[in-house]
Amino acid sequence: MLILENKVVIVTGATSGIGKATAKLFCEKGYSVIALGRSEEEGRKLEAVGEEGSGSITFKSVELTEKESVEAFFQWFSEEYEKLHVLFNNAGSAELGLGSLLKVEEEDWDRLFEVNLRSQYLMLKNGEKYFSTDEPVSIINNAASVGSETYSPALPAYSATKAGVVGLTKSLASRFAKTNIRVNSVSPGPVDTDLAKSVYPSSEMYEEAKSEHPRGSFGKPEEIAKAVYFLASEDSSYINGHNLVVDGGYSL
Repeated sequence: MLILENKVVIVTGATSGIGKATAKLFCEKGYSVIALGRSEEEGRKLEAVGEEGSGSITFKSVELTEKESVEAFFQWFSEEYEKLHVLFNNAGSAELGLGSLLKVEEEDWDRLFEVNLRSQYLMLKNGEKYFSTDEPVSIINNAASVGSETYSPALPAYSATKAGVVGLTKSLASRFAKTNIRVNSVSPGPVDTDLAKSVYPSSEMYEEAKSEHPRGSFGKPEEIAKAVYFLASEDSSYINGHNLVVDGGYSL
């Protein structure tokens, strides 16, 4: 039975950090949220939180780098929902391929591109047929400020994947420019998440990095979620093909 009541948003990497905060915010705003991730336990917790919002949250376990898994998800989607209004390609990894390029193993390089870029390709390729044709559609891809604004010598592979996300975003925006589909990217600076902590060798170094941020602390996942919601809303209707940097001045 198709669900028609609310606008529908898919959030990938939804069981932690930015994705989790974004799924909660869209639910509060009345959206039907499909939260994609790999942790069944965290997914069920997210569904329970969704019961308190104006919308709903449905968790689905999907391996975003595997074609068959993504195709199976959209087959399920087609049986449950009529159309898609918002896609937030958020899932990503940062803990692979750290250090100078000479130290990056090929398998880590390949895996990082699979998680950060191939996953977005598969979601867009398979999701396009479900984009609403009679209502505004917004695609938001999660990039990073280190992929367009500032470049860490310790993150050559990660920066390359995120620069690719920005390029993909702008190309898609150009393609869809004369339709009802807008495509933008959001580029967070350092955000206080478990993923961010995994990049640092120790908790002491992580705390030191936080204190050295221009505002004295990293961003909160909820701050990025608000930027994503803005890009998905009609308040940003004249914004297309833009990479919105949300970093508290980190790249200045």
